[in-house]
Amino acid sequence: MRFTRTALFVSTCLSVLSPATGEALHSAPRAMAPRAAPADTLFPCQPDARTLCLNHGRFEVTANFVAGSVSGDAQVVALTDDTGYLWFFSSDNVEIIVKVLDGCGVNGNYWVFAGGLTNVDVCLRVTDSQTAGFVLECNPPNTPFQPIQNTSAFPTCP
Repeated sequence: MRFTRTALFVSTCLSVLSPATGEALHSAPRAMAPRAAPADTLFPCQPDARTLCLNHGRFEVTANFVAGSVSGDAQVVALTDDTGYLWFFSSDNVEIIVKVLDGCGVNGNYWVFAGGLTNVDVCLRVTDSQTAGFVLECNPPNTPFQPIQNTSAFPTCP
């Protein structure tokens, strides 16, 4: 699912609003997408313990989770320029592996792949820091994380 930053609104009462209508889709206290910068603010990715910068720093990966009474931001570890992993509870317990590949020469898109080793309620967000577009993938609680193989995630090749 691809949205622009201004197309998705998160209410203060933890309801997710429909990008098209503004109507509440659900009101359960689920993992929410990390808050985005204003749409008119483009930024270079700044890596830290909760922000993974991939593909020469063009793409920012963040996630947050809810597991019963425990919630928070995922911690990240870079593996290569295009791949990293996320953990929630302990640094020796990998929860999600994610990579962003340059598929521009193949189909004119950047690709997002992710695999989860969890059934935790989690929202994974990949943001293109050059366009402010993002891909948001959420996994419901008590559901095995489904693989993400999005070869048309970002049609923003240079």
